[in-house]
Amino acid sequence: MENHYQTIVCGAGVAGVSAAYYLAVRYGHSDLLIVDGRQPLSLTTAKSGENYRDYWPQSCMTDFASASIDLMTELIKEHGDVFDMRESGYLFVSREAGRDIFPVVSDDDSPGDRANDSQTFNRLLDRNEIRRRWPHLSHETEQVVSIPRAGTIDVQALGNLLLSEARRHDLNLRKGTVNSITRTPEGGFRLSIDERSVTADNVVLASGPFVAPMASSLGVELPLYNVVQRKFFVPDPRGVVPAGMPFTICADPVTLGFEDEESAALQEDPALRWLLEPLPAGLHIKPEPGGLIKIGWAFNRTREIDAQWEIANDPNFPNIAIRGAMQMLPGLETYVESLPTPVTQYGGYYTRTEENWPMIGPTQCPGLYVVAGLSGFGTMTACAVGDLLARHVVGDSLPSYARNFHPDRYSDPTVVLEINAMVSDGQL
Repeated sequence: MENHYQTIVCGAGVAGVSAAYYLAVRYGHSDLLIVDGRQPLSLTTAKSGENYRDYWPQSCMTDFASASIDLMTELIKEHGDVFDMRESGYLFVSREAGRDIFPVVSDDDSPGDRANDSQTFNRLLDRNEIRRRWPHLSHETEQVVSIPRAGTIDVQALGNLLLSEARRHDLNLRKGTVNSITRTPEGGFRLSIDERSVTADNVVLASGPFVAPMASSLGVELPLYNVVQRKFFVPDPRGVVPAGMPFTICADPVTLGFEDEESAALQEDPALRWLLEPLPAGLHIKPEPGGLIKIGWAFNRTREIDAQWEIANDPNFPNIAIRGAMQMLPGLETYVESLPTPVTQYGGYYTRTEENWPMIGPTQCPGLYVVAGLSGFGTMTACAVGDLLARHVVGDSLPSYARNFHPDRYSDPTVVLEINAMVSDGQL
């Protein structure tokens, strides 16, 4: 006889785990199952940058991130700071004093963009003061924007807290591959998991880069695509990056510095010629314990790929990223020709919509919900993601930003107007 569940969550990354937590713990949702082909909190969650911030170009994203920070703070009050939430701030660095860091006002001041708010960020344009505070930055730095309500968390510890608490409230956890999802004659769902099948009234697709094909099998087409976000750890034996440096982001497009001979060789190679072109802003650096630094950069964000379980390392990535990072921290040039070892590289997926807003809520297939498109902000918004999804499932009141992230938002003229007014998607 098939087991039947009220709701099955497909995907045990931090977003799926959070959805299960709020359904089970806040709403007492019974007969709840979370299933994943891998161990919980693996794949993209295990590749997280583990950062948070409350500043975004659009008010809906700012409110969303702020709500998640509030929910994490509530968890700390209840359970203690088991996930090491540290408000260490963010720094956005630019060589242009006039550059907008995440532009927030469009030319016609259309709805959906937010005016500069001194409570969410501080802008410093005094070059002498910049050099005094951050002497490790390039002396060409003309602007530093700091975001105070920002910092780092341990996403594995956060996810494990949510998962353990949900399991104390009778969440069922199962390791297995969902081979298919079909509708039952009664209007529910049948899931084939490995060699067995189960049924459910509701299904939540929270499988990261695999959400779109799973939804498509049920006739629901979602405008999601995947790009690879790579990061690597490397020792910093010369102490180029101060141990107390906040998470620091290059706000400028970057042109890599190559010698003439190198440039000529790249120009002749069609596969590498793109390295001579300006690469997008968003390169970021973060000091890590043990004298390590972590560098990430989604410079290939326009290159859509089909999701795979494993992402092959790119042997060129560390050198490319170091060359880019030295535009912001010149001291890193010492590592260009001789990168310290060991170099630990890994990659995860940015699964996103064109406007880089998430998709959270019900689809046109009754009983089918999605949690998807958390490109670059899955960790920091995980609690608000789970809260919003659970509210949709149980029919509770919704926050104002719910309509912006609803899967059918493209049929809402007001939301479409906000999307069309955007001048920055906030992705790093």
